[in-house]
Amino acid sequence: MRLQILAAAVLAAAISVASAHATARPVTAQDRALLGRAPTYEEKIAEQVTARLTGHDASVRCGPLGMPNPRVLGVTPLLDHHSFDYYVMRPAECMYLAWFRQTPARWDPRTCAGTDCARVGDGAMALAVVAHESYHVLGYSNEAQVECYGMQSIWYVANKLGASVSESQALGTLYATRMYPNRRTSTPTYWSAECRDGGKYDLRPASRSWPS
Repeated sequence: MRLQILAAAVLAAAISVASAHATARPVTAQDRALLGRAPTYEEKIAEQVTARLTGHDASVRCGPLGMPNPRVLGVTPLLDHHSFDYYVMRPAECMYLAWFRQTPARWDPRTCAGTDCARVGDGAMALAVVAHESYHVLGYSNEAQVECYGMQSIWYVANKLGASVSESQALGTLYATRMYPNRRTSTPTYWSAECRDGGKYDLRPASRSWPS
């Protein structure tokens, strides 16, 4: 039964990721309003992970993205390949991060039980959004490259939020094998044939533990 629930959840997540994505855009007045308040607990979680991943003290806010497409889950303002050291995520992604941090083991795709399995894909997506936006913070603007780098860092985000290394790697593999391939046809600007073990976008070419 657990495998059936997880398979259904992964299918739903794969359909969702086909159009869900993160992106870059100019700074807006709405951003300034969000940055004018103190970060929430959930936002601090994302800030801490982003700082560890990028070395930047970037701000993260959860709120309206100022984008008409409801499938956009996160945005990072960029100007001439330079970020403003902040990004914005939809509130649901921040909620999933907080849930993940509270009890990481419940999100393990290898051992999840009951309704928890139905949320594994959503949890993996939230981790992916943090990783993706973190690479935009570093100034990368090529979405296919950023998506690939972010996918290879899902394990890192999960691990910093309390998951074991093996669970973190399982979540990265779940995204890479079940969710990322759908981008090839549904969001092709976020997909690359070079996003593979040994490819141009392989962050760790000496390792064979793809994508982690």
